[in-house]
Amino acid sequence: MHAQITEITELTELAYEGSGMPLTTTPTLGTPGRPYADVLEPGAEPVAGDEIRVTILGSGDPFVKKSQASASVLIEVGNEQQDLFFFDIGSGSLANYNGLRLPVTATTKVFLSHLHADHVGDMATLVWSLAKAGRRDPVEVWGPAGQNPQLGTRAYTDHLEAAHAWDMQSLNGHPGQSGAHTVTTEVPYDTTSTVYARNGVTITSFPVIHILNGAVGYRLDYAGRSVVFSGDTRACHTLVDAADGADLLIHETFPSASVYAKKAGVPLAFAEQIVNGVHTSPAMVGKVFARAGARMSAMFHFAVDHETVGPAFAEMRTQYDGPVVLSQDLTTFNITKDAVVARQASVDPTAWPVLGPTAVTGPPMSQPPQPPPWWADALITD
Repeated sequence: MHAQITEITELTELAYEGSGMPLTTTPTLGTPGRPYADVLEPGAEPVAGDEIRVTILGSGDPFVKKSQASASVLIEVGNEQQDLFFFDIGSGSLANYNGLRLPVTATTKVFLSHLHADHVGDMATLVWSLAKAGRRDPVEVWGPAGQNPQLGTRAYTDHLEAAHAWDMQSLNGHPGQSGAHTVTTEVPYDTTSTVYARNGVTITSFPVIHILNGAVGYRLDYAGRSVVFSGDTRACHTLVDAADGADLLIHETFPSASVYAKKAGVPLAFAEQIVNGVHTSPAMVGKVFARAGARMSAMFHFAVDHETVGPAFAEMRTQYDGPVVLSQDLTTFNITKDAVVARQASVDPTAWPVLGPTAVTGPPMSQPPQPPPWWADALITD
């Protein structure tokens, strides 16, 4: 790694303006065992066997904008299967995934933190559009149970499939028909639980505090390394406990109430309710980072612009002086025993789907639909 930011202020160039540097003054911890390019190019660096790579596919808040997709984190591990995992999949995040030139056939594992629209907005694209693009295996979905069944993740995916019945029917005879389905596992919303253990990867869910019962965070462990993802939450002990010994803690952060009120054009009292009663402010996230003590910490789910980033860093620094990154779309972390390296990735904006191995092979599940009789007269053929 070469050039780096020395101070984060309203003048700092941001990723959406073309900056190739992550928003941090400490992009590298430790001594990397291999060289890393300043910017991760699409498809250029396989993940090493003992490595975790984390890419922020969507760094933004509920208000989708060109500069930031909504909430989504991609975690790749270096096992033989080259497994990858989505943690939330907000609107716009899959465009960033596709631009990384990673296999569309590998998009089979999604862990949802909760069911707010900005965390699940690209689910339909994942299930149906990426099946058309080449994924033949169904999508496994993990997400919180609800206080009653109608509020749980299984009800969500059942209704999602019902709403896309026409799309599913249209896939008869298409190789991707088998991939246009979900297989859902609900995780407890009120206790910490191991919810995934395969191929050297363990994922644990833990309850967090966000409006209703039914929000969780996750911890992924692989090869002695670990990443914790908060989902949406207020500061809580369950997350701090889950982050014990973590290499990277990704924690949601909203601008302070005064900044939020000004930017969103809402009364200060309402901003206080949103920032401090539903989410986590920069000063409070600094307290969480200090309690958790992860090797590197990241603010996430934050509206990044010139009026927000400087105050957020300054307020966080009143509580914590360790290594922190303010996530932007395509901020990337390479995590090994020797080092944690933060940088930005670039994308191919016109990338076509990349195909890889698939468990489902052979002919499509069914025959194509028969054309309706009226098409014969209506269709232009000359």
